[in-house]
Amino acid sequence: MPTTAGVSSILGLIALCGVIVLGFGQIDAHQRAVVAADLVALSAAQAHVAGDEDACGIAEIFARANAAELVGCEVGPEGPDTVGVEVAVKGRHASAVAGPM
Repeated sequence: MPTTAGVSSILGLIALCGVIVLGFGQIDAHQRAVVAADLVALSAAQAHVAGDEDACGIAEIFARANAAELVGCEVGPEGPDTVGVEVAVKGRHASAVAGPM
């Protein structure tokens, strides 16, 4: 019987470690999504302020460059020179708005 209890304990610890690793993976994906959203919004807003008519096209390029998927893009959500974006990284979504202050 002691062998069965030991094996069960070890298997339980291995399962717990697996859950912890998966949890950290989700946290990492969310952080990557937040950073990508910020960078994409800043890039698109800079292009828009500089006169580029296709700020959302720029957002798409920068999203792909940051291993993210552009889910949504809107010019002018909080003023005429702002750009709002939503991106996804490994199923985790984040949004950001950027523009001149």
